[in-house]
This record gives sequence, C-alpha cells and structure tokens, in this order.
Amino acid sequence: MLESLPDRPLTDEEAEHLKQQDARIVPLSVLKGKDEDPFVIYTMAFYGSESQQVHLLGYSDTEGGWIQFESFPEEEWTVDRQEERVSQWVEEQYGDKFEQGVLSEDSGTVDIR
Repeated sequence: MLESLPDRPLTDEEAEHLKQQDARIVPLSVLKGKDEDPFVIYTMAFYGSESQQVHLLGYSDTEGGWIQFESFPEEEWTVDRQEERVSQWVEEQYGDKFEQGVLSEDSGTVDIR
C-alpha cells in the first residue's frame, strides 16, 4: 500500500479516487492548501487488511514520505482510539498547521470549517 502512494501528500481528488478503488481506505486529516487545491490529505486509515488490522498512515515531512504510524487489531478499533492517535501524530508532525477532519459525507468524513 505505502509503495503505491506518491512522495507527497494527496490531493482531495486523489484520495477520493483511492477510496473509490478500495472502500477500505478512508482519508482522515487535511490541511487547507492553495486555492487551486484547497485540501491536501495527510492521514488515512486502511481497514480490513488480510491481517485483520487497522493501519493508520500519514505523510511525514521528516521521514520524506508516507509511513504507517499505528496499527492495531480490528476488534480493538474505536472511533475515539483512532481520533486520539491521529490527533497525537498530527500534532507531533505538524503542530498547529492542521485543521483536522475529513472532507465530505460521501468519503465518510465531515466538512472542515
């Protein structure tokens, strides 16, 4: 999975395309970008892998690409656990540059204001 991602964060359009290809992929956190590309995807969740793990992925400037920063068994997954871990990782990586949330109900997320 990680090998197929570009060496940069994803645009909203790219993330939506990934989700359409595989419903197990869910964009999570975004950064408001330039007018021509107002949302950039920096974290994603990958559910229902063969190992029955939930994998949280993030784009790390310091690592120079996408990394898996958390993984746990699906039966231990909760919304709170996921949100807490994503928030913690984003804060560690990017400080206050982020507005967290997701883009639309269609992609399984909520609007960022």
